[in-house]
Amino acid sequence: MNNPAISNSINMKKLDIKVLYVEDEKILRSIYTKILSDRINKLYVGENGEEGYDLYKKYKPDLIITDIKMPVMTGLEMVRKIKAKDQNIKIVIMSAYGQAEYFMQAINYGVQGFLLKPVDNMQLFSLINELAQAAILEKRVKYQEVQRRKAEQALKRSETILKAVNFASEQFLKINYEEETIKKVLQRLGEASKVSRVYVFKNNIYNNRITTSQKFEWVAKNIKPEIDNPELQNFSLLENGFERWINVLSKGDSINGLIEDFPESEQAALFAQNILSIVVVPIFVDKFWWGFIGFDDCKTKRTWTSAELKALNTAADIFGAAIHRGEVEEKLRKLNAELEKRVEERTEDLQNEISEHICTEIKLRESEENYRQIFENANDGILLTVNGIINFINPKIYEITGFMPKEAISKPFIDFIHPDYRELVLTNHKKRLKGEKVIDRYDIKAFDKKGNEKWYEIKSNVTSWEGEPAVLTFLTDITTRKKTADELKELNKHLEKRVKEELKKIELQQQLLIQKSKLESLGELAAGIAHEINQPLVGISMGLDNILIKSKNNEVTEDYLNTKFNKLFEDIERIRNIINHIRVFSRDQDLIDFEKVNINEVINNALSMIKTQYKNHNVKCTLSLNCKDCYTYGNKYKLEQVILNILSNAKYSIDEKENTVNDVSYQKQIKIKTYENKNNLFINIEDNGIGIPENDLIKIFDPFFTTKKSEVGTGLGLSITYGILKEMKGDINVETKLNKHTIMKISLPKTV
Repeated sequence: MNNPAISNSINMKKLDIKVLYVEDEKILRSIYTKILSDRINKLYVGENGEEGYDLYKKYKPDLIITDIKMPVMTGLEMVRKIKAKDQNIKIVIMSAYGQAEYFMQAINYGVQGFLLKPVDNMQLFSLINELAQAAILEKRVKYQEVQRRKAEQALKRSETILKAVNFASEQFLKINYEEETIKKVLQRLGEASKVSRVYVFKNNIYNNRITTSQKFEWVAKNIKPEIDNPELQNFSLLENGFERWINVLSKGDSINGLIEDFPESEQAALFAQNILSIVVVPIFVDKFWWGFIGFDDCKTKRTWTSAELKALNTAADIFGAAIHRGEVEEKLRKLNAELEKRVEERTEDLQNEISEHICTEIKLRESEENYRQIFENANDGILLTVNGIINFINPKIYEITGFMPKEAISKPFIDFIHPDYRELVLTNHKKRLKGEKVIDRYDIKAFDKKGNEKWYEIKSNVTSWEGEPAVLTFLTDITTRKKTADELKELNKHLEKRVKEELKKIELQQQLLIQKSKLESLGELAAGIAHEINQPLVGISMGLDNILIKSKNNEVTEDYLNTKFNKLFEDIERIRNIINHIRVFSRDQDLIDFEKVNINEVINNALSMIKTQYKNHNVKCTLSLNCKDCYTYGNKYKLEQVILNILSNAKYSIDEKENTVNDVSYQKQIKIKTYENKNNLFINIEDNGIGIPENDLIKIFDPFFTTKKSEVGTGLGLSITYGILKEMKGDINVETKLNKHTIMKISLPKTV
């Protein structure tokens, strides 16, 4: 006689878990290997505890089923060793020894089940199913944890980029635009953004022809440098197909994306450098397009977030400001050196050649005039102090502080410094005059004419004036730059919190929308369900009345009672099945795993809840379930929700047509048809209602789009239907003719 558990298992979907079965008796091992193979996706079999332990170490199964008494190593000893490595492993003992000591020892080791031989197969399968579901749930939780960590990593990367931008700001504020500083900044930006290559190009314009040359570069490990590539020197953007770059970058906008999506004229040069995705941000110096900074990813096709792009644009602005300041300072240094050299030459000429005195004096005046022009038109504030007293200032000092020359000259420069920084500035000033080593530049606070605190970068050089030691000091207003740096720090602090809050809100809204759609479906079905429950209730009531009448007349027999009670229990079972079906349909289906689903059975289940409603509303429902091998893979309750959503729209359509046409012969009809081909299953649901206007076809699957009145529908049904079918790797299409018919065509992959 066949074992029903074995025969039934053939038709069941295998559990997607790994199971280790350890049994020393050959016959039992052979029997249960066959039984478990029909139920389990991956089964590993061992003959004793030692072999079982080796198989566990090799395959890391989700569930272990083992005997107790076995040669070489007992089942309990094997369990003890495995539990020492993995406390969460699911283990079932299946043994002929039922002594309490074995049972207690198994419990102490954390065994989840203890079955005595001979084992009831259904009990075994029930326990396996329960433990399998727990193991699958644990896997899912681990997967979700991995996804959460990925999101956190993306947020952390954005935070790291902001820190790198802040680092760049600090470096350029403290140190001049020098090659060593630029390399450090490029390295920090590259490591923070996790790209393959970061570089800086400088533009050259000659006869209205724009070329660009690579000046600096940082590359990640195992990435080919391009700094020595001759093709990237004096590279003509226009002649090499990069006209788009000129138009976009010169306007201050950045370029980013996947190279495969770029115009063909740009792809060859970029693919030659193994670039998959890129970000290019323009660098402006004093409102002039100086060049650009680029970020290459040669390993992944990367999509950049708006926060990352904004941070990199800020980095480019910082580069531009640093370059501008460096160029101005370099020009001043060269002019100062040239001036000193020429003054010395002229002085020597005066001493040696008195006859050339007039000529030398003229040239000296010219040199002084050039120096005065630079002094008065410099972008930085300049002041000269002798013995701590301000002798003169340039116009830029008035622009950034508000003090006129008469309000500053002949006063101690220290009076204008913030009290918190006076000691620092005065100490550095004295050391500099003594020839001691002092930091080249640093930031201080000072007051403007209105008494406001402002940030300045200060840089001083020792010189001489009218035979006395003097200090030439350069001031740059960095108040805005400091404020930007503080804003970046504050943005970085609150960014992660805001992202988490928004994600939580979106997730909650999605859950509420889906549950709202389910409640709408159940509300529409309430009348039909009540009728379905009322019929067996009437049967129960009448049966009990008959029993009471027979009892009063002493006509009750045992056979009569058995017959009546069986009928009553059948009606009770019918009600229970209806309620259970509604309860499962209405709960959160995201917690139910995908399984093998019969689409004909799903259609019949859906119709069981609305057939009375259709009958009461004179709706003729025609079924043509021609699909025989009609199994797909998914969630049968979600698929049932899809059928009910479409049938609800179909009923609304035919009801509307009945209310608008003056045709007493009009028969409301809904046709449901299933069929199949080699790879797919198809469900067609057709109604002879009002149809769908052509302009609305492209919007019917959008959330909240509906042509119904606000009290009838919310526009969520077809949006949720579309999402469920895509989740099951299916699709849905619409064929409609206004005032004639609408056919909703569902396709799903066939499962063997």
